[in-house]
Amino acid sequence: MSSSIDSTFRKILFSYMELGEKKLFKTSLKEFKIDKHVHLYYSKRRNIPICALPRLKLVLSSRSGFVSFCYNFYTFANAYNYNISINTASIKSIAKFVISHEVGHILDPEIYQTRSQYSQILSNIIDLLLKYDIDVTNADFYKSNLPIDLEDAVLDLKKNLIDRESKAWDIAKGFVTFEDAKEEYIFNKMKEYALATYNFGTIKNIVREHNLDVFFKYKRYFA
Repeated sequence: MSSSIDSTFRKILFSYMELGEKKLFKTSLKEFKIDKHVHLYYSKRRNIPICALPRLKLVLSSRSGFVSFCYNFYTFANAYNYNISINTASIKSIAKFVISHEVGHILDPEIYQTRSQYSQILSNIIDLLLKYDIDVTNADFYKSNLPIDLEDAVLDLKKNLIDRESKAWDIAKGFVTFEDAKEEYIFNKMKEYALATYNFGTIKNIVREHNLDVFFKYKRYFA
């Protein structure tokens, strides 16, 4: 890790710790005007990416997961000159909006249907990878040089994820209170960043990011 990256991580971490870490998330949850009681599981030691378990009305988070998200978001914002400074104010806003987005998933009445479609799409992708005997460790397979039906399946996956995430952000915007225009600006840029992450590159990346390697090996073994 270079000194500049290390310095950025430290700045984010110290600001986050100054804000109280878990207390920051709990405060945000209490401020949301929603009709469900949402629980929070937080870990200082385990690396848990921020995510929601809608059936349990539970949001999972961790110190490393949140700090990593902040670093990636600030890097994205800096690349597009969005002028979002690393300080306690912006980190407080990021924490509030990250949690609100996950609560948005919990409040989404179509989340189970969307996830069922997601599972079906992944199963279809695995079947097509086996059909065409594609080497999933090869980083040279992009959407543009895939068989048509596999390319369509990849596009279906992208659309499913973007629709699901976009709806969660829209639901969140309905119950979040913005302190000022700057906070709303950060919210909109976070949504932009989150949706941009679904612009897939290679099949290898898709397999890794969706843990398809396990299912791929299972289906091939029992074929």
